[in-house]
Amino acid sequence: MNIPKKGRTYGAPAVEQAVRLMELLCASENALGISEIAQQIGVNKHTTFRLLSSLEKQGWVVRQPDAPKYAMTLRAFHHTSKPVSRMNVRVAAEGPLRALWRETGQSTYLSVLDDDQVLHLEYLEATTDVKIASRVGGRYKVLHCSAPGKIMLAHAGEPLLQRLLAGGLERFTRRTICGGEKLRRHLRQVRKLGYATDLEECLDGCVCFAVPVFDYKGEVVATLGQSVLTYHFTSEGLLHELGPKIVNAGKEISKIMGHESKESL
Repeated sequence: MNIPKKGRTYGAPAVEQAVRLMELLCASENALGISEIAQQIGVNKHTTFRLLSSLEKQGWVVRQPDAPKYAMTLRAFHHTSKPVSRMNVRVAAEGPLRALWRETGQSTYLSVLDDDQVLHLEYLEATTDVKIASRVGGRYKVLHCSAPGKIMLAHAGEPLLQRLLAGGLERFTRRTICGGEKLRRHLRQVRKLGYATDLEECLDGCVCFAVPVFDYKGEVVATLGQSVLTYHFTSEGLLHELGPKIVNAGKEISKIMGHESKESL
């Protein structure tokens, strides 16, 4: 078997063109003509016609009876719904989460919202001698002061925040945000930045960074994060060294979950 050399890329132009064509038809609310399709996917009309003819023969597109325009059939949904039904966030996160952990050696976790608590679906311990105590299945009432909790709270809506404020926000350290208006401003910033930090707000000597995981509907279904000791990382190190790695891993999981980020539009 001939193995391609590293650095070289291989592709099948016809497949790439067909994929672009189907994505275009899936995104369009109306049937499209050959000229319009050809222009938008960047190929000539003859090639476009051949692609459409092949897809029509296989039942993926249909030609409108009253005009030479094409639309997608439900065959795409029939097939793509199968992996969607099999996919869950733990499965989607497995590869990126472990790759992030292997690269950094820091405590890495995948968390979800469980009523008013943070629940760890996955937790990989740091490879350092001194570790942060946590576990898979651990539930923590720290939505207002932990990085994953802030992500969940920022996207959960006003009712949950109101419920937390009504019960009072527990102070864990002198840096814990306990004021309602200050927390609201902070959560708006979390949504704007696309990540959250915990700078010794839950535990003295521990800083955390977390990002949202989106599904195909654009909803936050989990958070990916890392916690490190200030003995190993400063706040600046967390933001500039680990932060970008966590962001990229979160985007990768979201992509596997079917999320299409604005950057790719």
